[in-house]
Amino acid sequence: MKINIDPKKELFKWGPIKFRLIYPSFFMKTLCFYVIKYNSWPWPPNLCILKNGKGVWMANDLILSRVGLKYFKKYFLNLKNYQKHWQRWEKWIKEYREAITAFEQLNFKKLTNRELYKHLKYFYDLEIRFWLIVHVPEIANWGGEYLLKNKLEKLFKNKASRYLEILSAPVKSSFFQQEELDLLKIGSIKDRDKKQKAFENHSKKYFWILNSYGGNRILKKEYFEKKLKDLLKNSNPKTKIQDIKNIVENNKKRKKQLTRKLKLNEELILIADQLSQSIWWQDLRKSYIWRMNFYLDKFLKEIKRRTSWNYSQLVWCWVHELLDILKGKKVNKKDILRRRKYYAFYGEKGKIQASSSPELVKRLVSIYLSVDARGVKKIKGLVVSRGKKSIIKGRVKIIKDPFKESKKIRKGDILVAGMTSPEYIIAMRKASAIITDHGGMTTHAAIVSRELNIPCIVKTKIATKVLKDGDRVEVDANKGIVRIVKK
Repeated sequence: MKINIDPKKELFKWGPIKFRLIYPSFFMKTLCFYVIKYNSWPWPPNLCILKNGKGVWMANDLILSRVGLKYFKKYFLNLKNYQKHWQRWEKWIKEYREAITAFEQLNFKKLTNRELYKHLKYFYDLEIRFWLIVHVPEIANWGGEYLLKNKLEKLFKNKASRYLEILSAPVKSSFFQQEELDLLKIGSIKDRDKKQKAFENHSKKYFWILNSYGGNRILKKEYFEKKLKDLLKNSNPKTKIQDIKNIVENNKKRKKQLTRKLKLNEELILIADQLSQSIWWQDLRKSYIWRMNFYLDKFLKEIKRRTSWNYSQLVWCWVHELLDILKGKKVNKKDILRRRKYYAFYGEKGKIQASSSPELVKRLVSIYLSVDARGVKKIKGLVVSRGKKSIIKGRVKIIKDPFKESKKIRKGDILVAGMTSPEYIIAMRKASAIITDHGGMTTHAAIVSRELNIPCIVKTKIATKVLKDGDRVEVDANKGIVRIVKK
């Protein structure tokens, strides 16, 4: 496998995160096969390394930003193009809703293999159309951040990072915030029967909210009842609703105040506003990824029911392999089973190379993921949220599997992870600060930490290697430094 990614250069890394190949396979197919057909600029060479069910995706940071800059200028700074692309998104949303209504009415067990294949192929095409639209804000985020950061550094030097955080903050509610707002409204309902009905409707609307690339959880009414109880422990619905709304309003207020203070010109204001919109859009599309994962599982379970394949094998297939299984074509089950332990795939210029060779994957881990963190007492990273209090002291809790380890974090602890994703939200709500190895201004940790108004430092590269559970540290979100106070 020839890989044109220099490990000595600065790399953007996404992960490590619990990962089942089938869920992000649509993204990778789009990235490597379809983007090059429909867009002017292919994504840069990208590599994904999977070991024991956890994956890290990476690309050259500078090349990613420069390609993203082309997308950002075309699709976000050109407002006519932006409007056209947004209309494509709205058209897809309409198609998605119609498709889901149809899927809900299907009796999968009564479908012939040919009919099941036809429906899966339509679902596949629907997902590809989705990714052809939403890969644009994703890659544009890197370009917009790169552009705004460079312009701010030229004008304001050392204060550029702080200004970037304020100017790029989304000024619309995330889907997580919207779910909490809807849930808190239930807290004001007095009638018991109406309240129970509201919980049932809420669970039907948001059952997918903790899904991820690692798998799906169908959240029941009881989960949301407990969540509301926890949210209202020391408050009331009206106050909590206002607190959430204030986060967005404060972002708007801080942005306006800074714009006036710095006397930013129209070009910089447009860049900042459109970067903020791009970040919000990227976050919004995750809600549809998690919903589609649920419907994809319906196909997986039906294929399992009518073939010799089990579910734990099917989640390690590419989508085209699922279609081949339904067609009765031979798919190498042994190779797919090997992917659960070792797998790597590399995409460049419309082609994917993949391997489940343990020797190759171990070599790639050594080249791209090994870090020498010996003797480190001070960790540096990128500040993506300064929080209400920018300097925090607390005990470290390292979370690698949020479903199993979220209970070990207590209120006020400092959450440390390779990267956060939606299933980390329970642990993040209890944390006084967040530190990650990887990420950027537009990643999940950045968005959620701003919503929670707590300090967050990402892109440290070594936090999970240096820190241990119980270490006492000081997080300085003014300088982007984590100091070890006591081991």
